[in-house]
Amino acid sequence: MAISSSSLSSKDPVRVTIIPSSLTDVDSADERADRSVFAKRTMYKIDLRLLPLLGMLYALAVIDRSNLGIARIAGMERDLKLSVGARYSIVSAVYFAPYIIFQLPSNLLLRQLGVRNWLAFCVIAWGAVELAMGFVPNWRMLALCRVFLGLFEAGFFPAMVFIITTWYTRHEVQKRLAAFYVVSILTGGFSAIFAYIIEGAITILFGIIAWFYISDFPDQNKFLSEEETAFVLDRVERDRGDSIPDVLTKQKLIEHLLDWKLWVFCEFHLV
Repeated sequence: MAISSSSLSSKDPVRVTIIPSSLTDVDSADERADRSVFAKRTMYKIDLRLLPLLGMLYALAVIDRSNLGIARIAGMERDLKLSVGARYSIVSAVYFAPYIIFQLPSNLLLRQLGVRNWLAFCVIAWGAVELAMGFVPNWRMLALCRVFLGLFEAGFFPAMVFIITTWYTRHEVQKRLAAFYVVSILTGGFSAIFAYIIEGAITILFGIIAWFYISDFPDQNKFLSEEETAFVLDRVERDRGDSIPDVLTKQKLIEHLLDWKLWVFCEFHLV
């Protein structure tokens, strides 16, 4: 039996209301059921808001960085004389240096400029570079475009991971990122020389959509109610205690750079 006091006073006699424990158990079960439905509905709205767009952007990133071989077969090797010496190897390799080097600066800019602004800029910029690849007159200009492609794509994956980690718990983050890796495996390229032009235009379009669609942080979103937003922040806070972004200091930067798990993850991403 559960007992609740309706009024307690030093002068008045104590009056209590006897509530059958079976009723409180039912109420508790109903509360849990309602909470479960609320949680599923909220997470479904977040999935529907973020995952299709981010998945498409990730697919475009994979296509844009890997379609050089397709363009080569389709006639670019002949047009730009890529078979002479090591030209094709150079054009292919120059992408990776800026992609690796600018990962860390991109993370710093992400915090300074806001995830929505930085993500949209990176996507539109690499889309413009991809578009330009369809008009390059020689292999040197193609190599230069590949350098800028690596530079701008360097900021995309960190931004995408940051967005996912701010909305989900650790267990949920892994499942969402795994879905993006599956997308990269299933994604193929186009089979024509105009693939760069088509893909570049599509990428720019989705970059613009991303600016309107992505929130800088969960507490700044416009598609969840206040209750749902508080629910998301509370889940992340209880899971790892970082629902509110903290200031990035030199000490924290060094601490993260010395974390061996970070470098192992980077190695997995590059393989």
